[in-house]
Amino acid sequence: MSVLLAMGMYAFSMSITPGPVNLIIFSKAINIGVGRTLPFVLGATIGFCSVLFSAGLGLGLLVKQYIWLTNLIAMLGCGFIFYLAIQFLKSDSNLEFSSKSQLGFWSGSALMLLNPKAWLAAVAGTSLFVEKGQLSQLILFVSIYSVICFISLSLWAVLGKKMSDTFSLSRYIVHLNRVTGVLLMGVCCYVLVGLSFN
Repeated sequence: MSVLLAMGMYAFSMSITPGPVNLIIFSKAINIGVGRTLPFVLGATIGFCSVLFSAGLGLGLLVKQYIWLTNLIAMLGCGFIFYLAIQFLKSDSNLEFSSKSQLGFWSGSALMLLNPKAWLAAVAGTSLFVEKGQLSQLILFVSIYSVICFISLSLWAVLGKKMSDTFSLSRYIVHLNRVTGVLLMGVCCYVLVGLSFN
């Protein structure tokens, strides 16, 4: 029972803490509501669980062993985050955002597959909670993580919608989209600078 609790606490702490995915979910929910943000949340959850399962099967060892592979994933992830940042910067209103944005299930899934933080969390988590060759432990960990990840990311969507409702943010949505775009670009710069010092 204590192992299940530890798995759940790890999943919650990794999923609820702010990051690019949480920021996008928060901003999308302010723009278009919780219901229309859920496909992105579901995609991100499934994307991360795919990373977690792959890491548990041994792909994580390759990522840890070959630094160039880690760097490649980080650069591809930065490229995708930069693309998403541009989408936010180009958005002039919540209506335009909802009609032109393609930030749905596949975007959420791809973002997690290319997210270096997701790979690091997956490798660390499977190292902590899954013994080598124990497929049943891996499936249990992925199952617990999937539920907690989906709930945690959904909470970011609910928070975004509540902020929009409480503070009548509709007139500030253009500015929020700009800030989100700039913050996402900042994340890219941070990761790329980190790579240059490795």
